[in-house]
Amino acid sequence: MISKVQYIIIFIFAIISGITGGFFDLPFRALAIVIAASVLFIALIPYVYFLYCSTNTSKIEQFLSARRRQPILGFYWALGQGNPDLVKGQLDKILGKYKSPSHQAVFLLAEASRRGDVRSAASRIQQIKQPPIREYYEVHMLLEEGRFEEAKGKADTLQKDWMKESILGRLHSLNGDAEASRNHYILAAQCCKGVQRYLLEGMY
Repeated sequence: MISKVQYIIIFIFAIISGITGGFFDLPFRALAIVIAASVLFIALIPYVYFLYCSTNTSKIEQFLSARRRQPILGFYWALGQGNPDLVKGQLDKILGKYKSPSHQAVFLLAEASRRGDVRSAASRIQQIKQPPIREYYEVHMLLEEGRFEEAKGKADTLQKDWMKESILGRLHSLNGDAEASRNHYILAAQCCKGVQRYLLEGMY
């Protein structure tokens, strides 16, 4: 989905490029390639910014909400809303569209983690190709099995700070310490940007 502002920018850029190309007698093919590449770049800027760079979770939520017809973005939006029915609906769309076991595993475990029931998707953990994400869910499994000290030790070895802090947040939640849990989730959110920050802020 391209916004009105993006359409205006693309239109202005195309006009300027056309005038410039005509003035300097540039080859049409080269000019067309430049315009096409620029249009793609302009269209992708909001996706890159809101998914990976922004720290404004209200804006991230607006971005996801406006594009919730796209299965993956809709899934992230639904997770942030905390509505199980919305999440289930979006997850079904993803599973229907993406058949790769490794892709499905990531989303199934994200949904299970949000419910605090990673064990329900435990068979999918080894299908995740990215070692840091796989290890993160393995530590979640330790928490759900009541192996708190082992999970705490493993948390220190996780690659990303937000993973460690969110594990500690979950650990304190299971121990009944709501304040400590919230503090760790706050730290986890502060460690990241984009969609991951949006999802973690929804945990407190």
